[in-house]
Amino acid sequence: MDVPPAVHRTVLVVDVSAFGERTNLDQLTVRRGLYESLRRALEEAGVSWDECHREDRGDGVLVVIPATVAKSLLVERLPDRLVAALRAYNAGRPENERIRLRLSLHAGEIHHDEHGVAGRSVNLAFRLLDAAEFKQAHARSTGLLALITSTWFFDEVVWHSATAGRDTFRRIRVVAKETDAEAWVRLVDAEPGVRAKPPRPAVIPVLHQLPPSTRQFVGRDAELAGLTRLIDEPGEAGEPAGLVVATIDGMAGIGKTALALTWAHRVRDQFPDGQLHVNLRGFDEQEPMDADQALHGFLQALGVSAQAIPADVDTKSALYRSLLAERRMLIVLDNARSSEHVRPLLPGNSTCVVVITSRNRMVSLLVRDGAQRIALGVLSDADALALLAERVDRRRVEAEPDAAAELVELCVHLPMALSVAAARAASQPALSLDGLVQELRDEHRRLDVLDLGETDLSLRAVFSWSYAVLGVEAARVFRLLGIHPGADICPTACRVLAGDQAPTALRELTGAHLVTEYLPGRFRFHDLLRAYAAELVRTDTERHAAAIRLVEHYLGTALLADRLIQPHRYGRGDVGPAVRPVDSAVDGYDTAMAWFTVEHATLEALVGFAAENGLADRAWRLAWAATTFLRRTGRWSERVAILRTALAVVRGSGDLGEAAISRHLATAVSRLGQFEEAGELLDRSAEIYLARHDNGGSFKNHLAFTRVLDARDDHHRAFNHARTAWEMIRDSDDQLGHADALNAMGRQLCLLARHEHAQPLCVRALELYKSIGHQEGEADVLLNLGDIERALGRDTTAAKCYERAVTIDRRLGDRYWEAVSLERLAYALKDIANARAAAALHGALLIYHEIGHPHENRVRAGLMSA
Repeated sequence: MDVPPAVHRTVLVVDVSAFGERTNLDQLTVRRGLYESLRRALEEAGVSWDECHREDRGDGVLVVIPATVAKSLLVERLPDRLVAALRAYNAGRPENERIRLRLSLHAGEIHHDEHGVAGRSVNLAFRLLDAAEFKQAHARSTGLLALITSTWFFDEVVWHSATAGRDTFRRIRVVAKETDAEAWVRLVDAEPGVRAKPPRPAVIPVLHQLPPSTRQFVGRDAELAGLTRLIDEPGEAGEPAGLVVATIDGMAGIGKTALALTWAHRVRDQFPDGQLHVNLRGFDEQEPMDADQALHGFLQALGVSAQAIPADVDTKSALYRSLLAERRMLIVLDNARSSEHVRPLLPGNSTCVVVITSRNRMVSLLVRDGAQRIALGVLSDADALALLAERVDRRRVEAEPDAAAELVELCVHLPMALSVAAARAASQPALSLDGLVQELRDEHRRLDVLDLGETDLSLRAVFSWSYAVLGVEAARVFRLLGIHPGADICPTACRVLAGDQAPTALRELTGAHLVTEYLPGRFRFHDLLRAYAAELVRTDTERHAAAIRLVEHYLGTALLADRLIQPHRYGRGDVGPAVRPVDSAVDGYDTAMAWFTVEHATLEALVGFAAENGLADRAWRLAWAATTFLRRTGRWSERVAILRTALAVVRGSGDLGEAAISRHLATAVSRLGQFEEAGELLDRSAEIYLARHDNGGSFKNHLAFTRVLDARDDHHRAFNHARTAWEMIRDSDDQLGHADALNAMGRQLCLLARHEHAQPLCVRALELYKSIGHQEGEADVLLNLGDIERALGRDTTAAKCYERAVTIDRRLGDRYWEAVSLERLAYALKDIANARAAAALHGALLIYHEIGHPHENRVRAGLMSA
């Protein structure tokens, strides 16, 4: 079939804004209104509707204007008449039926085929109509009609018309698919303040400097949305528009550049004058690119000849701002060192958007330039697994879900670490994910495993670029932090470790994202940075002295805190004098409990650390100091764990440390039902005390036997040990020893149903405890007295004893014994005050559940049967 020859025609295309957001019924109404308004306006402008070729395009209309019609009519008469027609149509109609239009004009060669009108001129008219900046301008305006013309139509028609309002047009760049062209926009009936700038000649090339973005980008939805809001949301009414600057900061390998480039590519069509990009190498194996060098490159790219580029940076910056004035460009400044590094590269106009990435917080930009900060954290579990699945065969991830999950944890959810690990897995199909996980479990080799042999694919190298730019003191503190075995550290401990400059250094490290202040006054870094710091400090001559200072500080504070929460405790003479803590805020019961709550996990880690550094004598003392807190707060498993670690250090030494830790561990494991081990431990401690002729130690060991046998319900043997302890202490003036032995005998006699004999022993123990101010002892013996009174049928008196015990346990923060006291109070009140009994039992249930104690099941059953 012969194709008709091309003819030169004016192409007019209109599109209804928000057409797709309406219901089908509303769309039909709007389409009728569109045709009615457009026909009326064309006729009034002097263009015959019937002589025009028209094609329906869903939410718009394509109109080919006859060659006999003067093109000037389409810009001199049609816009105002179309606005009038739209106002007439919209009057009195609901919002969902009102019409706002975008109108595109171009003239060029077209031809007709079996599908209708075709040709590049038609395509261009539609590209202009859909230009992102044009659509945004119309969306932001209050008018009904926005007009866009091609450059040809503007130069040949609008420019030569005295009444087309050429000064109300502004130029934009349209980049879409095969189209890269300039166009001219007029907001026909916008409010007077919303006017375009006068045209000016094009002198700057359109640049597209963005590097490729990664195809395997995952997550970061909130951050992407935050960046988009910066360009979508207008400023406050009445405020002058300012330059939009966004800073993306975060630790090395967190994915700052990937986020910036992914977002930049998604929105690049909204920047018709182009995009600029530079890697400033702020953290790199090469020297940083200074602002002068970056400006020189930008100016050359913007068309300035080498001879015309000024010599000094200030003049370069001024020329750069002049060239970007009235342009809409996106500038990505990647890997910046500081605010001053990038400030000369900031445009001066409000139509440009700047995105800056850095490992440092750009505080000066935030304060002085109103930059919006996006702080990038590690990936969530779901996003980290999604990244693995993108970079490794998804079937391998699905086949080894547990290994994949552990791989994410070992890579600390860090995108770069995950990418390197995934690359290893992808390049070695025979290496299972579990095999890779086993390699990564070795902390000393982890950074070797995460090294693909190239500097930008080595975690160690990437971390080194951040470390290399630190000040001398901050670098020293970072190294020494590699000694600390805990999950986090406070400024006081850091000052002990590294000296008085540590707080200032911590601020620098935090600003560089090498450590994080995740809670006020608590600092930490992730395991990969910890491994890097540990490598650095391994050969530091200061390491051993710093380790001693650290252990001494925690031991001194732990012993002080233990004395404050348990003033009356056997064995303090065995642990010896402690170094006074440095600037400790532990000065009372509450602050001591708070300190243990925060630091108990660090104390457990320090036990092994002390042993590894030749400080075994401090290791067992750290565990000893922590046991009261762990027992009192119901952390039974942690209590066993720290004591086992300590025993591994002192086992076989035959000294007081082995005896004390064996005795404490025996009591702890008996609470978990491990009676055989408890007996063996107490036999070992008894052997040590006997060999050392330590009567005080033997006395404490008999009381420990009493507790273990009590837990085993062997009350006859338990009583015999309690009586032996009493016989060892009765002739001394040790009031605490007397009270403990009397209380132990009284409890066992009670459990043997010898209540009349038990009561006076417990009453005397209570008097002794009160006289020396031993609150924990008071609470313990009050429970025994309550049990005796209840067994004798005196529930009201028993309830009073239990209530006093609850009050003391609650004051001490002794969660387990508070629950025990509440449970016994409930049983005593059952026949006296049923509602109070239920409340007490419910309170016990909540505490057992909170501390994970098996008594929860028993209490829950009691509540259900009540």
